[in-house]
Amino acid sequence: MAAHETPEGADGQIPDGVLAIAARLFSELGYDAVTTQFIADACGIDAAVVTDVYGGKANVFLAVMERLTRERMEYLSPALAAFTPDAEGVIRLIDRYLDYSLEHPELPSIWMHRWMSDASDFPDMELRYGARPAGSLIQLIGQALDEDVDPELFTWHLIWAIRGFTKGGVLGADGVRRRSEDTEIQRRFRDSLHLLVRRVATR
Repeated sequence: MAAHETPEGADGQIPDGVLAIAARLFSELGYDAVTTQFIADACGIDAAVVTDVYGGKANVFLAVMERLTRERMEYLSPALAAFTPDAEGVIRLIDRYLDYSLEHPELPSIWMHRWMSDASDFPDMELRYGARPAGSLIQLIGQALDEDVDPELFTWHLIWAIRGFTKGGVLGADGVRRRSEDTEIQRRFRDSLHLLVRRVATR
């Protein structure tokens, strides 16, 4: 099996602590800047373990992406199961999405790196970890939108906004950047998303 052909569930072979540390490294530095030695040093293990036991940096990265993507969908599952095709149903869903992104900023950060052409070794990354998980959100959210609203683009607008906010916060007119950890800016951002949804929902 090639290094990039990691089967579903491959992260089960890699300890949780290693995946957590690797996720932080990839989110802070990007895939391309992280080396096998970085992972080994951060985990306190020999580089040979990363290469021979865990399948190398590429395999660890795919395991991280699989795990984070799966965990996010599991986190969203209560809102997905209780979804109603109206503004309140969409709001509950995006609130849950925002909460996960704030509590687990690694995945949004990894995607931000990807937008800057990071991890080009994985040409199917968008399809595997982006488009497919987003498909269920697009399908549900589309049920609540006015017929003139493009459900795919609107859903991605929400995702892009949440990723950008999680990573960069908001730059105020005073030149001060308020990070996403700021509870007041969180409230304002959440209220803004709610208002946007109510403007385009059918009911």
